Amino acid sequence: MTVSDSKNSRVASSSVEPMFIERWSSKAFSDKALSDDQISSLFEAAHWAPSSSNRQPWLFVYATDGPDREKFNTLLNEGNARYAPNAGMMVLIFARIVDDEGNKIRTALFDTGAAWMSLALQANRMGLNTRAMGGIDLDAAYDVARVPRDKFETVCAIAVGYRGTDDDIHERMVEQNFANDRKDVREIAFKGTYSG
Repeated sequence: MTVSDSKNSRVASSSVEPMFIERWSSKAFSDKALSDDQISSLFEAAHWAPSSSNRQPWLFVYATDGPDREKFNTLLNEGNARYAPNAGMMVLIFARIVDDEGNKIRTALFDTGAAWMSLALQANRMGLNTRAMGGIDLDAAYDVARVPRDKFETVCAIAVGYRGTDDDIHERMVEQNFANDRKDVREIAFKGTYSG
């Protein structure tokens, strides 16, 4: 596999579509704005993700600029606040944890993860960068996005935008801003029984 990204030296151990190796979560974002068409394409991809009983429990609330974006940025922890405000869009991700009858949706987080991955892969195909961030004020996110606490669980936030350069991030982050490798497949997949 040939990788043109100097920060990505990943190599797959088995045959896999290049999009899985090429996608990585840089902390460097340029401040270039996203178009409405780009944003629509990202959520179009997310909404086609598979889900249990087709419940589609994911909820994305996003901001690009103005007062809403300023409120979204206040949710970031100190580390994420060093780079994420540069991104063209910030998205708060919630999972609907109960259905209309009040029954728990057991696979809500699993399904929401599938939707996030669909968005991330679509972004990569469009030449955009995504970075998921668990380091946010999970409780305050409900108020900022006006999402009901009794029906949804805050999952995380994601920064979406054009990839920047090392000059776009704090100097202490530069040496850590590269495509991380992964565990060996033999550590995560077992035939028949787990033997870890």
